[in-house]
Amino acid sequence: MAFVRWRGNSAELLTTVYDQGRSRQLHLATLGGAYTVAPEIRDGVTTRFPEIRVNWDAVEQALIEGPPHERAQTTAGMPNERLEWLELERRLRYWAAMAEPLRPDQARSLRSAAAVLAEWRWGKPAFPIAQPLPGWDAELAGPPAGGTSAAPRPLGPGRDT
Repeated sequence: MAFVRWRGNSAELLTTVYDQGRSRQLHLATLGGAYTVAPEIRDGVTTRFPEIRVNWDAVEQALIEGPPHERAQTTAGMPNERLEWLELERRLRYWAAMAEPLRPDQARSLRSAAAVLAEWRWGKPAFPIAQPLPGWDAELAGPPAGGTSAAPRPLGPGRDT
């Protein structure tokens, strides 16, 4: 059975093989710092090592949880919001697996959404989420300056329009 080993922030997919009573680890793939396994990697491992069983759900779960040193630092003090994101991320991956046979385009979208949540959960978004887009009202995160919106802008203390 294959397993994930972390070296720093980079993951590897390995398995243990036995030869003449001795064990050794066989490297199946380098997963890097990914939050999910790319279909190309799955296909490559399945093609190159057809005799080795891989529980892809367990591999995905190990990638979602991240490196042990980060997990140990963050799990104990993980805000409830990040735990909720983790549950939603798992559900998105489950729904993607269910949708794959009939709706592969929707399955890709669900996996992409899960990957974004994983990045945000670990505080490693591909873009700076704290910075508003140029021309956008940072306080309200409303439409671009001069743009129109179907929803009215919220009123609050100090806002009279």
